[in-house]
Formats: sequence, C-alpha cells, structure tokens
Amino acid sequence: MKDDNFSNKSLLERAVLAGIYGPPELKREERRYYLGQFRERVIKVLTLEQIAEPGVYPEIQEAMAHPMARRVLISRRAVLSAAQKYVQLARKYHLEFTIVDSPEYSGPVGLVVAAGKAVDAGEITVPSRRERLLALGIPREIVDSPGKTLCKPCLDLLREKAPEEAKRYRRENIIDRFLGHRCPCKTRTGS
Repeated sequence: MKDDNFSNKSLLERAVLAGIYGPPELKREERRYYLGQFRERVIKVLTLEQIAEPGVYPEIQEAMAHPMARRVLISRRAVLSAAQKYVQLARKYHLEFTIVDSPEYSGPVGLVVAAGKAVDAGEITVPSRRERLLALGIPREIVDSPGKTLCKPCLDLLREKAPEEAKRYRRENIIDRFLGHRCPCKTRTGS
C-alpha cells in the first residue's frame, strides 16, 4: 500500500483500503526481490544466470553449511536442470528447499539461502564466475571457454590463480593439436 499513515486511519478507512489493496505488508518490495524472504534472513543469493553456470559456487556451499541456514528457495524461472545441483546440496545439508513461482517475484535473483531468523550475513551477493576470474587476472578468452582444451602455460596460470576452476578445462594433448583444436589464447593472438 502506498499510504504511510495507515495506522492513523479510522477502522472503516483501514478496512476499505485493505479490501482494495490487500492487507498491509512489511517490506513488500524487498520480499519480492528475495523470493519471499526478508533481507535480514538472507545468507547468500545467486542470480538466474549464475545458477545456469556449470559447477557449484563454493560461497553457496558455505552458506548452506552456515549454522543458521534453514531453507533454500529456487525461482521457477531458473533452469531447473541446472538448479538440481543446488537441490542435492540442500539435501546434503538437511535444509528445506522450495521451488517458488509467483509473478510478484521480480529481479535477477534465482536462488536464496535463508536463515530462520535475522542473521548478520554482510555481503549476500556472490560475484559471478566471470567477474571473479577476470579480477584474478585470468585472460578473458580463457574465462569465456570453460570445457575447452588449454595449453600448458594457460592451464598452469589457471591452477596458480584459481585452482578450483582448473577442473573445468582439459590440458591440450597431441590428438587435440592433430585435430586442429587450439587453446583460446592462440585463437586470440592468431598464432
């Protein structure tokens, strides 16, 4: 409801306004954004795009292991086959999980790890894989090519700066070279 002075209205006015706009709600916009949860209960969130990425974000795994974590909410707009890995993780940590579907839920949030009561979680957004790797100095061509083969120097760079990411790539071998598969760094430089 738009009226800030709802409690100052007469009983009749409140009844009419509640009939027109529905009962007053606390932090309605915030709850729409966080899939029905209050911000102070949220431990971590992922966007719809982050859910679709291969692998599990370690920050979400840590959030699910948080002693106050109670439930995981996943938006129906998320790719459910991609969200399955988070459902399995929620089961592992014995958390309730719910697929939520409401036209009211707006915004990019696709997954919420929430506590049963207010928690001081600090920063709740998880930087995307791309943002994190670029900040570590990994070349864009490598970041944008998960699942591809990498030459030894590129794979070593990845293992040094982001060891958890190295498993998403393969080391280039003689057969790859014979078949013409090239490391993304060589495609960039034209070598």
